[in-house]
Amino acid sequence: MSDNQRLIMRVRHLMALGTRNDNPHEAARAVALAQRLMQRHNLTQDMFSLTEVSESVCDSLTSNAERVPAWLNSLATVVCMATGCRSWFGWYVYTSMGGNKIHRRSLHFYGFSERPEIARYIFTVLQRQLRVATDRHMKSYRSRRILLRTLRCRADQFREGWVSGVWQVLQSFAPSSGETSVLQRWLVQRHRGNALTGLTIREVGSCRGDKMARMVGWLAGRDADVHQGLYGAQAPHQITEGGTAYD
Repeated sequence: MSDNQRLIMRVRHLMALGTRNDNPHEAARAVALAQRLMQRHNLTQDMFSLTEVSESVCDSLTSNAERVPAWLNSLATVVCMATGCRSWFGWYVYTSMGGNKIHRRSLHFYGFSERPEIARYIFTVLQRQLRVATDRHMKSYRSRRILLRTLRCRADQFREGWVSGVWQVLQSFAPSSGETSVLQRWLVQRHRGNALTGLTIREVGSCRGDKMARMVGWLAGRDADVHQGLYGAQAPHQITEGGTAYD
């Protein structure tokens, strides 16, 4: 922990004493000391808000493509809308058993308090459910002679429909304007000297049977076992996988 972080914790402790102390004289002294510390070390209220922002990283994504599939980006967006977080896609280097270094995609959630950790958990569970649902759907085409391009297109159409269906069973949780402003400043500081670049999305193409695949996906996503009430200490236990573990 840095000296600045320790100082901020000290000021927070003093401010807490000032607001919770029944003795008005002791409360006033605590607040006055906190104010002097802030002035002496040039601390602003923004600094305290920024320290409340945390980050949680998911490094097991279904796709490691340079152009992020639209359905994957949509799934991240849906999770952010349900948890009051923001996110960005990044890269990390993975070393294989053979010693080869491979670049892989990562997804970074950031927000206040425990929200990013909840977002990462929800995304991980939903991504796993989507993979299982897609595999189940694609099995229905095995006995048919279908072009590989058409199969891939239908798979992506199914995934996009599934994500749209999942959104039907999640509640939107938008950060306040004040929180949004703090999150924007946090992101600027987080990437200081290494600005984020625009994300390139791979949109799904059209093919024979694409509308049917999307509709089937939407129905499957709408029936996903995603419970309401995603917030609080018990949140990670409120999204299940229908009693089946998928690894």
